[in-house]
Amino acid sequence: MIMKDQKAALSPAHITGIVLLIAAAGAFFIQPFLSLALLLFYIVLCVGACFYPQTNFLGPVIHRGNSGGKYVAITFDDGPSETTTMKILELLDRYSVRATFFVSGFNASQYPALIDEIIRRGHSIGNHSMHHDPFVMLRSYPVLYREVYEAQTVLRKMGIDALAFRPPVGIINPKLPSILDRLGLFCVTFNRRGMDAGNLRVKNLSARILKKLKEDDIILLHDKTPRRNKDHHVLFEEIENLLMGIQERGFCVVPLSELIGREIMTIKSNI
Repeated sequence: MIMKDQKAALSPAHITGIVLLIAAAGAFFIQPFLSLALLLFYIVLCVGACFYPQTNFLGPVIHRGNSGGKYVAITFDDGPSETTTMKILELLDRYSVRATFFVSGFNASQYPALIDEIIRRGHSIGNHSMHHDPFVMLRSYPVLYREVYEAQTVLRKMGIDALAFRPPVGIINPKLPSILDRLGLFCVTFNRRGMDAGNLRVKNLSARILKKLKEDDIILLHDKTPRRNKDHHVLFEEIENLLMGIQERGFCVVPLSELIGREIMTIKSNI
């Protein structure tokens, strides 16, 4: 387990909390209701920041690139999947695209050959928690820590030291920054998605993304198995339409590490 020697800098949430706590203490002697209002305001700020991590209020979160050019990165969440990941890899090869796969520790342990194949084809792997519990950010500190740490352990046994963590469903909480700091990880979310609900709404996925595509977008896709059999073909078709559409609009897909200027992982041994 990687531990950082230095303490993380105070986040805007910490600074705001200190200021508002002092203000609330002073206001209590003037108007108790004002003191309560200040404390409630701080709670609302923190809750809202969980759903909008790009504000960086609770801690540093990378949600888009910083290249300044017509570059985008493609990422896949929730895999690897026995039925979809390999076909997606073949599609990416066809268009010479390198993506980042944020995998759950459980799925990685179930399909180690797919993890090997992802790496062999030049893609990157990120930590997406152990079990991808959509409510994990509501859990206690020990539970959240274990979810991140166990996934990290699974990947390290495969020779992969993930440096980037993506929270399930893109939601964070005040406990997450200190956990990532302890484990030597940084948080990466996204700013462009097709609202596919984890491959439940794959039809017109590419159009929804391409309609608002901008430079330095981090695109969110999923390589989990669609629930409806008829959506399997549609998913691959939509991903190919997306890859073609990106090129037609004059954008270039680059690895996530290149878009954000930070390594996503390191390889500890030959896979």
